[in-house]
Amino acid sequence: MTEGGGRIKVFLRRAGNTFLPVFALGCLAGALSGAVVCLFNIGAEYLTEYSAQIYDWVYSHPAYIPLLFLVLAALALTVALVQARVPEVRGSGVPQTEGVMRGYFSFRKLRVFLATALLSYISFFAGLPLGSEGPSIQLGATAAGGVAQGGRLRLSMHRYLISAGAGAGLAVAFNAPLTGLVFVLEEGQKKFTASVFFISAAAIAVATLVYRALRIAVFGTFSPHVFFDMTAVKTDISDWNIYWLMLVLGVAAGLVAVLFNVLLIRSQKLTDRWGRRFPYPVRLLLAFLVTGAVGLIPAVKGAIFGGSTLIKELYADADIAWYIVMGVLLVKLVLITLCYDAGATGGLFVPMLAMGALVGALTGKALIACGVSEQYYPMLVCVGMTAFFAAGVRTPITASVLIVEISGFSFDMLPALIAVFVAYAAAQLCGNRPIYDSMLERQLRLNGANAPRAVHTLEVDVEKGSFIDGKHPSEIMFKPECRLLGIYRNGRPETADLTVRGGDVLLLEVRSNDLDEEYKYLFGLVKS
Repeated sequence: MTEGGGRIKVFLRRAGNTFLPVFALGCLAGALSGAVVCLFNIGAEYLTEYSAQIYDWVYSHPAYIPLLFLVLAALALTVALVQARVPEVRGSGVPQTEGVMRGYFSFRKLRVFLATALLSYISFFAGLPLGSEGPSIQLGATAAGGVAQGGRLRLSMHRYLISAGAGAGLAVAFNAPLTGLVFVLEEGQKKFTASVFFISAAAIAVATLVYRALRIAVFGTFSPHVFFDMTAVKTDISDWNIYWLMLVLGVAAGLVAVLFNVLLIRSQKLTDRWGRRFPYPVRLLLAFLVTGAVGLIPAVKGAIFGGSTLIKELYADADIAWYIVMGVLLVKLVLITLCYDAGATGGLFVPMLAMGALVGALTGKALIACGVSEQYYPMLVCVGMTAFFAAGVRTPITASVLIVEISGFSFDMLPALIAVFVAYAAAQLCGNRPIYDSMLERQLRLNGANAPRAVHTLEVDVEKGSFIDGKHPSEIMFKPECRLLGIYRNGRPETADLTVRGGDVLLLEVRSNDLDEEYKYLFGLVKS
């Protein structure tokens, strides 16, 4: 009876200390992230549409071209001034957010939140070929981090909520809840843990509900598929032509994705080396002015903006001339590299999907010219998006789930999986690193994360009912500077059952020049 009562007390203590607060705050973080990101994306859609109308009007009234470039120059200098105070908002926001999710560094939450929204809107209004999904992830993460801070959660709990907020931001941006969840596990944390899954699922579910409610309140409805609806498309799975077409598409998407990654990373290395000659204000000014020039050239103006409109046009119209598609692909490739290298705020999710759609359209046109039926064209455009994204980011599961949720592509996944596998294999064989991993390494280098640190060995007691009581070490979010050397149970090293128990002593190696900060973090894990 005593033993049973003790177990009940431990269960209640654990639920009160970890489960209920984290669940409740996860739902709150999801609601806040969902509302913020939904409203942010509504504003982004409006600005993009309005900007497109301005470009068309200026093209029809050439006398105002100097004024257009003057406004673009002013916007570029505004971005440079803000980024000088908040450098964390340079780029897509995903590498920075992943660094926070994995414990490498932290957000200045309010500054990052406000600067991300402002500078993203400037990018969209200027027509830069960047998307709203990266900033959505960063906004969701900072909103969730604010909830963690406001709820006075221990430092060790913050990363769980920030991960959940990041997934909620992506889920709302695409109306794709499963994609947001898979992204957190496959790309954000790069591992599956029950705790991250639980808190992220709760936050993403609430965020998606809030998003749909707001969309219905504002527009009267919401689109179940962001780009296009392929649910009515039927394919004969006994048609063996589909499978070799997917092989061709996979190779093409994989190689272009490798080219895209190489251009993006090497251009950043080059400008980092020659940073004094090409400071950020100069790079931003060049990026904004070149974008403006491209937007006034009818043949390739599809290269500006994130690419959602371009994707819809490619899918719906198989009659676009191949040289136009090729021109837009090459210009967009260079323009994205130029803007991202300049540090302009904006995401790469939709631009990469647009690049994949262009590769799929170009591959489809080449195959049609060789005698292949046009009925395969929509599938090639759709699967091209998936294959390119999987090869560039090296997240095949996220890419496959994403394409189902944003297009309804669910009639037969085997062709898509073949293209994804081939594109992924092509990128791996080329020895190319995932784009976000390379960018995160650069962020760590710029933030001094590789600086030498003192090495300490700590013994930490685990209390019953604490957050890690009952968890395997692989589920525990130790900081990157912290390494578990051993578990001692009843005074002896435990080698059989590695699940952490209340009363255990953890032997840890910590690399840090600020042990007080490390103790604060560990306290949230091992104390009830």
